[in-house]
Amino acid sequence: IDEIIDAKAPEWNTNFQVSVMNDPTPELFDNNNSFDGETVLVVHSRDMEPSTSRILLGGVSFVSLFLAFIFSIAIYSQNDVVMERLTSANAVGEYDVTWFNELITPLLVSVGFTQACHEAAHLFIARKDGFKITSPTIMPLIALPYMSFQQNLKTSPKNFDSLFNFGMIGPAVGMVVSSAFFWIGLQLTLDMDASALEYAPSVPVLFLKLSTLGGSIVDNVIGGSQGIITQQDPLTPVKLHPFAIGGLASLMINCLDTIPISGTDGGRMSQSLLGRQGQVAFGGVVYFGLLVYTIFSGNRDIFLTFLLVNSFSRQDSEIPCRNEIDRASLGQAATALVMWCVAILTLTPLN
Repeated sequence: IDEIIDAKAPEWNTNFQVSVMNDPTPELFDNNNSFDGETVLVVHSRDMEPSTSRILLGGVSFVSLFLAFIFSIAIYSQNDVVMERLTSANAVGEYDVTWFNELITPLLVSVGFTQACHEAAHLFIARKDGFKITSPTIMPLIALPYMSFQQNLKTSPKNFDSLFNFGMIGPAVGMVVSSAFFWIGLQLTLDMDASALEYAPSVPVLFLKLSTLGGSIVDNVIGGSQGIITQQDPLTPVKLHPFAIGGLASLMINCLDTIPISGTDGGRMSQSLLGRQGQVAFGGVVYFGLLVYTIFSGNRDIFLTFLLVNSFSRQDSEIPCRNEIDRASLGQAATALVMWCVAILTLTPLN
């Protein structure tokens, strides 16, 4: 079709395009033979960049960065040595806190480098497959440094295979890099001497228990597989190397992005596997299930804010692929299943 249009009216192809997809209109429900509806051609603009105010998006990102900075400071709030030194410096008007900046740098490096790898992977797929994406907007979350870097598509991927790869590659790379930081941080924690532990950051047991996978690993590596770490009082501080804290936080952030609801990378993966109509149904079930779980389980530290922010920030449907008839492959489905299993283990609280 593009070749014919290029031959007849090349200037039209600059601003518009034709996509092939299943009928996205209410008439699809009149088709008793297929849930997906009839195959149709849809004519639409080539550039479908969201029209949200850049000032608003910049403000949201600024607030999220501020909360991330607060998180990096808060992990030292239970360290009496660090807090006493900061208090003493403030009392005498000494504002050279280079030593404290050096303390928080490893955490910022572990979180920042992981997210940079996540975004670089997205950009690689977008450039390889020839579609454009928006600059990321950082979404806030109180329990973690931030919730996610939200990116939208500006132009259409060629098919569901491309959309799946785009949605999968960011969280997959992020999971691998964050897991490496987490493991290295735990090993460095074991090697810390008394002077290093004196200035080490800490998180409460409650934070470790936000993740069954993360809390169990800490128990096995630091506590000797006896569960002595996570069985303590929820407010008991546990000293860890900043890489371990940043790695675990980043792992949970990347796992949140795999949740298959509208607008997330996990939503792009499930849409590539199930189709547009299938993702609407599946995403709705997942959203409702998370909401019920959050209300009745009492575990609101992460999911309540996640659902609220998602409801307000991700209301638009994904822009059309050029070809929405051919679904993602069985191998991609297996990849998605593995990632979702890791996400469930990571995001399920440890009881």
